[in-house]
Parts: sequence; C-alpha cells; structure tokens
Amino acid sequence: MRRSLFFWELLMNEVIESILNEAAKAEAESTVSDALNILKEGALKYPTNDQIQFQIGRLAARAKAWGVALSHYQKISERHDKLPPDVALGMAQCLLGLKRTARAKELFDALDKKAPQQNKEVLVGLAVCSRHLKDLVAAEAYVKKALVLDAGFQPAHHALAEIILDLDAKDKSGQALVALEFNVLREDLYNESLDLWMKFLVDTNRQKYMQDTLESLAKRFPKKVEFIFGFGVACNRAGEITLARPAIQKADALLPDNGKILYELGLVERIAGNVELSKQLIKRSLQLRPDFPAGIRTYGIDHKYSYGDEEFSRLNKLAANLADMPLDDQVQIHYALGKAFDDVVELDASFMHYAIGGVKKRKEENYNEKANIRLFSLLESLITKKLIDKEGSTGCVSDVPVFILGMPRSGTTLMEQILSSHPDIFGAGELKMLMSVFENIDIGGGRRLRMGDIEPAFPYETNAGYADRGQHYIDQIQRLIPEGQSYKRIVDKMPGNFNFVGLIHMILPNAKIIHSRRHPVETCLSCYRIHFSEGQQWSYHLRELGRYYRRYWNLMKHWREVMPGVMLEVRYEDNVADVEGQARKLIEYLDLPWNDNCLNFYDTDRPVKTASATQVRKPIYTTSTNRWRKYEHYLGPLLEEIGDIVEEYEAEIAHLMPKN
Repeated sequence: MRRSLFFWELLMNEVIESILNEAAKAEAESTVSDALNILKEGALKYPTNDQIQFQIGRLAARAKAWGVALSHYQKISERHDKLPPDVALGMAQCLLGLKRTARAKELFDALDKKAPQQNKEVLVGLAVCSRHLKDLVAAEAYVKKALVLDAGFQPAHHALAEIILDLDAKDKSGQALVALEFNVLREDLYNESLDLWMKFLVDTNRQKYMQDTLESLAKRFPKKVEFIFGFGVACNRAGEITLARPAIQKADALLPDNGKILYELGLVERIAGNVELSKQLIKRSLQLRPDFPAGIRTYGIDHKYSYGDEEFSRLNKLAANLADMPLDDQVQIHYALGKAFDDVVELDASFMHYAIGGVKKRKEENYNEKANIRLFSLLESLITKKLIDKEGSTGCVSDVPVFILGMPRSGTTLMEQILSSHPDIFGAGELKMLMSVFENIDIGGGRRLRMGDIEPAFPYETNAGYADRGQHYIDQIQRLIPEGQSYKRIVDKMPGNFNFVGLIHMILPNAKIIHSRRHPVETCLSCYRIHFSEGQQWSYHLRELGRYYRRYWNLMKHWREVMPGVMLEVRYEDNVADVEGQARKLIEYLDLPWNDNCLNFYDTDRPVKTASATQVRKPIYTTSTNRWRKYEHYLGPLLEEIGDIVEEYEAEIAHLMPKN
C-alpha cells in the first residue's frame, strides 16, 4: 500500500511539474492569459497544490488583477501556520495594488525584520508604501538601498522615477527620465515604466520624441507588442491615423483578446468610419475589462440609453463606487452619466453630471486663463498687416495644404468630410504639428514668438526662415499619405489653428484657409458636453467657455482686417440648408474640378478623429441647428458672456432660422 502511495505521489508530482512547465513556456512564448488558463485547469485537478496557486497569483498580479491574485495567495496562507515569505511578499504587493497601503506596509515591515535591508523587492515595496504615505525622504532611501543590492533592478528604477516626479513633475534634473529609459529602451522593458514614460513625455510636450523613439524601438524589436502598440497610440494621439491604424492592428494580431488593445483599436476604427466595428471592439474590450470607465463612456457615445437597458444598468452600478475611483475614472463616469441622462431627457441630472465632471476634469488639467489671454493679445499685437505685407511672400510656395479651422464642434469635421470625398483631396485629420513649426519663429525686429513649453521643430539657434518652416510642414503631412497614393490637396482640420491664421499665411502663402462658423451657443454647448481626451481646458466651465469664445470671435475679426480675402468663411447653417451649393463653393475655392462624390460624403472611407465621427457618416439632418433652446435654462453664465455675439450671429442667419 505504501509503495502504491509512493508511486501515486511521484506520478502526481510529475503531472504538476508538467503543468507548471507548460504554463512557464506559454508565458515565455505566448501570453499571460494562455499561461493562466493552463494553471487554472491544473488548479481544478489539484486545488490544494501551493505551487499552482502561487503561479496563478503571480500571473494575475502581473495582469494587475490584484483581487484575484490576492485570493489565490490567501488560499495558500490558510494551509500554513506561518506565512511563507514569497506568499507574504505577493500578498503585500497585491495590497499595494489595491491601495491598502497600511496593511501592505505591515507585511513588508515583517519581511524586512527577518532579513533587514537585504531583500530588494521588500525595499522597493517599502519605498512605494512610503511614497503613498507622502514620506518621499524615506521612499528615496529605501530605493537607493535596493539599487545598492542590485543596480539593475527594474522595479527600483521605476520607483525612483515616480519619487523624483513627485518632487519635480517637470524633472528639471532629467534623473527621472534616465531612470525610466533604463527600463524602457530595451527588449525586456518594464511595462509600468513604459506607461509612465509616455505620460511624462506627453505632460512635458515631447510627443514627437516619444513617437520617433517608439517607432525606432518597434522596428528594432518587431515582435515586441508593447512598442508597436505604444507607437500606434502615440500616432493616434497626434492625429496621424494612417500611421496609427496599421500599428494597432499589428499589436492586436500579435496579442489577440487584450482589453487595452481592443479598446484602442475600437477608437481607431471609429475614427476610420467603421462605427459598428468600433462598437463591437469596444464591447469586447469591456467583456475583458467590464469596469473600464473610458471604455464605458466611449461605448455610450454611439449608444442610445434608455431606462432598464443593460448599459444604463452597468453605468449606474459602477457609479455607486465613484468615490473609490481615481479622479480620471470619476471624470469618465460623470460624462457618461451626463450623456445617459440626456438620452432619457433627465436634463437636471444630465447637467449636474456635466458640471461635476468639468470641475473634476479641471483638477486634472489646470487651466491658466491669464496665459490664454496673453497669447490671444500677443498674436493680435504682433501679427499685423504691416508684418504680413512685408513677409507674406517669403514662405513656401506649395499649394498642397488646406486648413479648416474655427472653434471645436463648429462643423469642421463635416467640411473636411465633404472635401475628402473628392479624389484629389486627402483628409489628414486634426494634426498637432503647427505649434512646433511656429515655435521660435522670427516675427521681425529681432523678436521670436515663444508659445511656452513646446517641442520645437527647429532648434532656437537655427532661426529657420518662413520657407523652411513651410517646407517642413509639407514634408510632415506628405508622410501621412498611404503608400502608392497621391493627392493635390491635403487637409489639416485642427480647429485650434484659428490662432495662427496670420502665421500660416506667412509660411504658406498659397495655402487655402477655410474658417468654419456655427451658432455660438450650439458650438459652446457641444464643447461643454464633450469629454475631450486632452486640451480644451476652457470648455469645462460655462463662464470661462463664454470668455474663450469671445476671444476667438475677436481674433477672427483681427484676421479679417489684416488679411482681407485670405480666408473662405463658411457657416455650418448654410451647409445644412444647401449642401450642394456650399460643396461646389468649397471645391471651387480649392481650384479643383467638381466631383459628384462630394455629395455622398457620408459614404467616404477615411478617418474622422473627432466626437463627430458618427454624425458625418449620415446625410445632413436639419435638426442639427437650433437645438440649444431646450437647454437654455442651464446656460445662464454662458449667455451672459456672449449674448451680444449671439444676437450678431443670429442676425446673419436670420433667413435660415425657424419661424415661430
């Protein structure tokens, strides 16, 4: 009998060893999810085996499923009088992930007492706990001790970067960037450092460096999904969809059924016009990450909520835990609730959530209104008729670029879609490269225009001329055209380029500039209710929104005065009332022959990177004008700021306004 038991135990050990080896191979060659599935099947057969439970906990923690990981570590702990050190360490790390810092610190302290200052993972854990408890001096000391034990320990480099950025968010010394790039610029990258590195470079306006670096890494390590996906995300954020889409598709092929990749691919397909496919992808991502707030909000953009439907129930259930969420997640949920309650015509609740979401969004993205006022004032005072007349013929002579600009939500997307339906016109989307082209530009008298913390296209000492700057812009937009295709015109529809009409004309005197205008309240209301992924900090408070709109209104008057006839100005309401007439006017302005495709713009297969992605896939609907009246009760602060402008604009379109 004992001999039989011995062989049975030996056989069982061999089977368990086989399961562990198979999972390890899957983790190394395939995905964490495949390895987890192998281990979970093993756990069904051998539920009391500590090795299998431990590996499930480790991999779940790697996937940041902290609660799942903790439950498996706890199963092991229940079978032992004394907690095994590796299990205690795993539990402590999970508790940190769950923001249960005090309990995590107790476990880390207990582990440290057993081997004082000798375990690098424990020291990093204590550093993270200290950082969460705002004791940055102690946190830094723990990290440095860990690095003495192992100078190449990646979690320690990551923790050090976080501590430095807490002390100096701009990292003036460059130490945080060095620590992050130690972890990032290598094949065995540390994923958390990649995320923080990308966020840091965005926060410090070094997006071009980030994009170029990720492109280089993706080429150097062609099967490393993190670099390929990161490059796709960077291109997507830059508005360069023709580069973003194939990169994210490749990432999805390399790592299928990943919630993060599926969500980003859903965003890209929405921009590309495949709205139904986008909804399917985002829904699949939510099946993998059901409580992902950004995914829930994005899915809700194209979903018509009704009481009792599955999506509304999910949203309300998630909202019950709002207070426990990170600030950004709270913002996402408030905007989703604003849209949901608008759909069911509960306008009080809807505007309450938009207002709260706006206040919280502003905590994340500080808005310096004084700096914004200075920029508008500077542009008006420096870019004068005298300067334009003197310098206006020294730029790049290309007639390829077309700029559609104006306030966000003013009809720029509709105009671009009409133009992009023409076979000679390529719609490049909302490009973010002009400010870097203009940074440090000479505006006469030895003066340089400095717009803030902007990554310049040219070093200061180069003092690039207008023609060089214009040609640089042309080179950048040409690279966005799909291989093997050519176009006579390329459209950049970044609305905020209205700030730079004078400068655009100086570096690209033959560029076509189209100013899109729409009813001031319709425009502002639409901005107020949109969760912008970045920027537009002026849009989250009705009174500030009104003041910003007035500055825009006055700046456009300035451009008309100093450059008469340079812009074509088109009203959204005219587009709605006379689609063909306005489309012909636009095509004629671009010196191109008419093409009937421009009347079927909603069938055009090209990217639309705005909140209007769904609307422009449909024929124009006349109900898209004068909708703001039903919300008038909530718009008092806005109307107080721009009431006279509303009257002036409504006088212009009186012939189009509905009769009472």
